[in-house]
Amino acid sequence: MSVKVKPGVLFGPEGGPPIIAPAGYLILDALKAASRKLGQDLTITSGTDGAHSGPDDPHHKGEAYDIRSHDFPAALRPAVVKAVMDQLGWKQFYGYIENPGAGDEHFHFQRKKDTTFTTLDLLAFEPAVAA
Repeated sequence: MSVKVKPGVLFGPEGGPPIIAPAGYLILDALKAASRKLGQDLTITSGTDGAHSGPDDPHHKGEAYDIRSHDFPAALRPAVVKAVMDQLGWKQFYGYIENPGAGDEHFHFQRKKDTTFTTLDLLAFEPAVAA
């Protein structure tokens, strides 16, 4: 199982180099671990692309990713959030099902607002729950 990327998803400014903050790297790693744990592919549907909530949105800083939820039965969707958040923990990250039941429903994972997550934090990070 793996993490796939929807065509058109960006990880930096269009035509520019990738922008992935330390928190973003950790989220990507947690997505990989969750995919293996669940035995299902996860598909990133948004990185730094899209309007989101403005220029200061964590997506544009490489600290948030949206994941397709419609690949999973509704009953399994909370398990996807749990599998990712079991890796990240709730102290500096959060994840949830955004717009549940709507056509644009998706999983959203990001660094928690009003926290910092540096390269040193990344190097010292231990998963919240052992994989």
